[in-house]
Amino acid sequence: MFKLAAIGVALAAIYSDYPGFLKHSGVIEAYTDRGPIVEMIVRCKVGVGIISYSKIDEKYCSSKMTCSTSRAKAIAETCN
Repeated sequence: MFKLAAIGVALAAIYSDYPGFLKHSGVIEAYTDRGPIVEMIVRCKVGVGIISYSKIDEKYCSSKMTCSTSRAKAIAETCN
């Protein structure tokens, strides 16, 4: 029983926030902190995309599996 509870805690999101709900002009619509990785839903000109940030490597990764230290570059690659 303890093992199952530990797995559930490990898979659960640590923290989620929705800054796009209050600030409609922002680029970040929502983010979920999952420990070493932060997943961000970003607004594109048409639709939305998902990028991630590694706290360990300090890099942003686009949905096209390219990573860099620039958040703007990851957003541009994801939205194009």
